[in-house]
Amino acid sequence: MKKSDGEIHEKTASWGILQSELLKKCGRLLLLLLYRFVIGWAFFQLLAMIVAGIFLLGVLLFHPIIFVQTIVITEKLNHASLDLWHILKLCLWHYGIIAGFIFMAECTLSKSIRQVQRLSKKFGAQDFSSRP
Repeated sequence: MKKSDGEIHEKTASWGILQSELLKKCGRLLLLLLYRFVIGWAFFQLLAMIVAGIFLLGVLLFHPIIFVQTIVITEKLNHASLDLWHILKLCLWHYGIIAGFIFMAECTLSKSIRQVQRLSKKFGAQDFSSRP
């Protein structure tokens, strides 16, 4: 009689580790943290683009001569475009990654604090300082 793959895998120790609930929970936690990181990173990218657009609109509305003079002189245009690219790259990558981690940590902490408050209301606040 031939053994099925399920029976063979159940007997190996590594298969039991792979099917453990702890690993599944860690995977879900990592996916949740990645999801929160991506939300924070995308939100910061959107915010950086809006702020850059407002600054550009402000320059165009209140000081259009400075903008036109920069475009007319090609040497300044190359310098200005390189500066703008470096600022944009810095905002998109470095500050975006930092903002993503901050958002992820803030979401995780706020949810854990709410869960602790909910559990303390459900089970009552216990004083552990009087233990021997």
